[in-house]
Amino acid sequence: NQACLDHTFKMQRASCLVNPRAGYENELNYTPTEAPLNLAVVGAGPAGLACATVAAERGHKVTLFDRSPSIGGQFNLAKQVPGKEEFYETLRYFTHKLASLPTISLQLATEADASTLAGYDRVVLATGVVPRSLSLPGWDHPKVASYVDVLQRRAAVGEPVAIVGA
Repeated sequence: NQACLDHTFKMQRASCLVNPRAGYENELNYTPTEAPLNLAVVGAGPAGLACATVAAERGHKVTLFDRSPSIGGQFNLAKQVPGKEEFYETLRYFTHKLASLPTISLQLATEADASTLAGYDRVVLATGVVPRSLSLPGWDHPKVASYVDVLQRRAAVGEPVAIVGA
């Protein structure tokens, strides 16, 4: 999501992958809740982190689950791409933000299922994306690898390399 810059260059309202208020500062105001809830947020990627921290700031009790042992979701892959190192800073920011909010309980390396989520007033699913699969001739060739496999070092990359996708 490059809406932070691309929209601006097109004279459109900017938006942000990480900060939902960006470009909406006068319309989207977070006020303290009058009825605190016990919330479960499933997924500690960018959306889940933003949801959990805003909900806690508003006065809700939040349990943030992720099956990974670390926060970040797809940002943990994106930050490895040359030129995308700023995602390290975003994750550093959220690490400090989570630590500063005592009403958030962080449950990493935890699979959230129906029994885990029973008893919460509300459940927010922020479980991220599933990479698109290719439907091109040769997609099943042994030399074809997904970005996930490459960035997680499960597939070796030689030279030259062809990249398909945006």
